[in-house]
Amino acid sequence: MTDEVQVFAFAAITAVSGYLMWRRNMRAANLIEGTATSRVASAAKGYVELAGTARGAGGKPVRDPIQFLGCLWYNVVTEKRSMWSRNRDWSVERREASSEPLALQDDSGSCLITPGEAKIDEEQDPDVIVKESSTRRHKIWRIHDGDPLYALGFLERREPALAGAQGELLRVWKRDQAKLIERFDGNGDGHIDAAEWERARHAALERVATDAAAAPDAHIHYQLRRPGDDRPLLVASRTEAEVSRRVTWRSRLGLAMFVGGTLYVLFALQRYLT
Repeated sequence: MTDEVQVFAFAAITAVSGYLMWRRNMRAANLIEGTATSRVASAAKGYVELAGTARGAGGKPVRDPIQFLGCLWYNVVTEKRSMWSRNRDWSVERREASSEPLALQDDSGSCLITPGEAKIDEEQDPDVIVKESSTRRHKIWRIHDGDPLYALGFLERREPALAGAQGELLRVWKRDQAKLIERFDGNGDGHIDAAEWERARHAALERVATDAAAAPDAHIHYQLRRPGDDRPLLVASRTEAEVSRRVTWRSRLGLAMFVGGTLYVLFALQRYLT
């Protein structure tokens, strides 16, 4: 009886997991099929499909924490299992992914991608599995400079947030009143009047504009982000054809799991009730 209950539970879990896999990958397949490929510089603002090459965005160097290999992005999933338990399946112990932005470049320009907003290589096999011991392993996904890069997301032109940076810089200056007065008190009355404060605001705006122009990613004029609706920001270090084949195969696998698990559950319930 215990074995029958375990099989029933396994079939139910398989059906639910299969349904979720089918829905998730079918949705991705529909988005891929229904969104035309655009070029970065000529695409209209909105949800687009882009295909190009992975490039660095000029930020800090990135190395994965397991093999310490240089890359543009990494995701490490550490798994463990017990040698003594009956269930020898692997379970997730820890996840770690890099947050440094990367760029997608095509023949028209580049766009910035922030990894924290994106679903990156979620349905792809890991690049390598590093076994630390018989009970612990690390799955590693990486994106390297020059890898093919495919993305679906909301494309828009980058506009430096100068107003916010200007306000923050002015708040910093106001903390040191003596230096603020020394720099902007033109009439020497020991106070900052409206005209002098306007000069300070103009100087702060010039400063933050200069800093923005000198930023490592200042040459990238577009960004790809997650849209405001329920559509995802999808990124994969594969070609469009490879991504399409993968999500189609996984949607079919999920459907088969759902149908098979559901049929067994219905069969078992019918036998139990009769």
